[in-house]
Amino acid sequence: MALTRSVAPVLAPVDLARLQAHMRLEAGEDDDHLQHCLDVAIAQFDGADGELGRALMDQTWRETFSAVPPGGRGVVLTLLPVREIVQAEIRDANGDWIAVEGVTLEDLEGDRSAVFAPSWGAPGRHRWPLRIDYVAGFGAEPGAVPLPICHAILLFAAHLYKAREPVSFEGTPVEVPLSIARLVAPFKSWWM
Repeated sequence: MALTRSVAPVLAPVDLARLQAHMRLEAGEDDDHLQHCLDVAIAQFDGADGELGRALMDQTWRETFSAVPPGGRGVVLTLLPVREIVQAEIRDANGDWIAVEGVTLEDLEGDRSAVFAPSWGAPGRHRWPLRIDYVAGFGAEPGAVPLPICHAILLFAAHLYKAREPVSFEGTPVEVPLSIARLVAPFKSWWM
């Protein structure tokens, strides 16, 4: 299985103005570094490499699979939450990608999603014969992302901004606050 993002989200779950308000900073006050800290904080939680195993804002991903299931069977998608299937394709004997007709998205137990097809078709012998493009995320608008995740992003971005060195030799070393881990714990996807 390989997972790559093909279309990035249009908006971020938290914007610079919201972070500035959270930190009680004026606009224009170290904006470039503050934006960098915000981008890093969002990346910490978002997407296939993020800590949560979820897409925060709607974005399109391509997942490839090493096997094609029999007709009527499904494949479980990795990234959560899945909002829609864009397309499913198999690679035929000539190496051409052929669209799979009649695919459906079904929610499974444990917040998982799977794609089913009445007939997947006959793939050729290829390392990755099946690929599925899908939209994952809580929604297209920042308000769709759960508030605990947005607050964790704010806390982590503020922490990155204030603690610019990994270890402080003056006083007690600073660690990422436990409150951030507690805010996002219910949203972690443990299926990987």
